[in-house]
Parts: sequence; structure tokens; C-alpha cells
Amino acid sequence: MLVKQNEIKARQRGVGLIEVLVALLVLAIGVLGYAGMQLSALKGAELANNRAQATLIAQDALERLQLNPNLPAYIAAAWPTTPVAVGSAPSGYANCTGVGAACSAAQMVSWDVNQLSWMAGNLLPEGLIAFQACPNSGLSCVVVSWDGMSPSECVKAGGKINTDTDSFCAVIEVVR
Repeated sequence: MLVKQNEIKARQRGVGLIEVLVALLVLAIGVLGYAGMQLSALKGAELANNRAQATLIAQDALERLQLNPNLPAYIAAAWPTTPVAVGSAPSGYANCTGVGAACSAAQMVSWDVNQLSWMAGNLLPEGLIAFQACPNSGLSCVVVSWDGMSPSECVKAGGKINTDTDSFCAVIEVVR
């Protein structure tokens, strides 16, 4: 009887260690899965934040257009094609601000272009903004893009808004 107990113990030797190793493997797979989900959630939160910022910048552009309804001047304006330097003040900052600043409509368009471009470049990664004619709709568009996209890539030929999964754009149509 004693010999049988010794044989059973001998066969059981190391089994506990194998069970621990299997449990650690299952735990490691679970932790890696959780880390992957966390990374995905962080990317989604960043994208949502960028879309919200882009929408707010486009809303600001529409409000500026209401104050200075010279839409053809906004469309014809020289919108920057590269993001502005982060942290720098908008060019021409002191020209149209403060009490007694007398700016013409054209100067206000230039001021708005500089300020909106500055906001897009400072609030979004590689942010750009432009007013442009929306193709085939007769409307105008405020286009805000980021992460290396140019505003011209946001509206496809045929007037369709670029809604691809790799599109980083906010487009608001303007009726004037």
C-alpha cells in the first residue's frame, strides 16, 4: 500500500507547476487583450476629440462669415496649404483687434483667414481650414482637415464628402 502511494506521488510530481504555467499563459493572453482594447479606446477618444475641435473651428468660421458676409472673398482668400507653426501668434494679430480698430471688409477676411488657420494648426494635429465651393451642389463648404489631409481631399469629385475610414475631415455646407 505504501508503494502505491509513493508511485502516485511520483506521477503527481510537477503537475502543480504545469497548472500554474498554464494559468499564467491564460492570464497573459487576457492582459494583452485588455491592453489592445485600451489602445483602441484611446485612439477612438483622440479621433472624437479631433472631430469635435474641427466642428467647433468650422462653427467659428460660419459665425465669422455671418459678421462679414463677403463669401466670395473667403473662397478666393489665400488659405494656407501647410499648417501654421504651433504656438506662434496669428499673423497680423494687432491689426483688427482692440478698441478703435478700423478694418475694411477685405482686412477682416484676411484677419479671419489668419486666425482660423492659427486655430486649426494649434488645436488639431497638422490642422488646416479652407472655404471652397462644393462641387455640383451650388453651395459653399467650410472644410477642416487634420493628420496630413488637405482640405481639397475632403470633398471628392462629384461633390461627395470623403467619408472613408482614413478620412480626417469636417465639412459644413454653407447656404448663402
